[in-house]
Amino acid sequence: MAKTLNPSPIISIIDDVEKCEKEVIDALLALPDKRSCKVVINSGGGSVYASLAIATVIKLKQLAAEALVLADCSSAAITVFAACPIRKVSPYASFLFHPVKWSSEDQSRLTGAKSWAVEFERVNQIYEDFLIAHVGVKRSIIRGWIKEERYVTAQEIIDLGIAEPIEFPEEGVIDISRHRRSHKTTAQHRHAKPARIRKVV
Repeated sequence: MAKTLNPSPIISIIDDVEKCEKEVIDALLALPDKRSCKVVINSGGGSVYASLAIATVIKLKQLAAEALVLADCSSAAITVFAACPIRKVSPYASFLFHPVKWSSEDQSRLTGAKSWAVEFERVNQIYEDFLIAHVGVKRSIIRGWIKEERYVTAQEIIDLGIAEPIEFPEEGVIDISRHRRSHKTTAQHRHAKPARIRKVV
């Protein structure tokens, strides 16, 4: 008798990335190396550090992660999307590209501000380089999108070969039921928020 393969576990990012960072990373670390999984994304972004951390785990464990973008994959969330070797998008999806933005919740002294300015430039370059290295698109295109702070449509992403369209079944349903999720969140969809670098006190 042929063995029945276990379905790929489903991990969801349905909020600002840093708000579900721990649960997502824990779920990824619990998977065997090179395991397949589905990463469902509907996020306006958040902390670029959180998104790079999640992307790093996907790469280190060589996971056969399949990104499924429902509607919004913007800002820092695009890093996680890019890290997944398999990428699929719904026809309703959009992707907001823009420069990493530095925000601090308190006043920095001059010395600290200079240090953060250097870090800001470093992370901005890492963000751009990571996207270019993983989505297979010319630097001029990615840099143009970032500079223009542009919303890119799902069809544009598909036409450039960055992702494939999600195929909706004519009959039946795609099983993304709650009992198969590795991470659950009840947060509502939020407007796109800029990726940000947070100062650690």
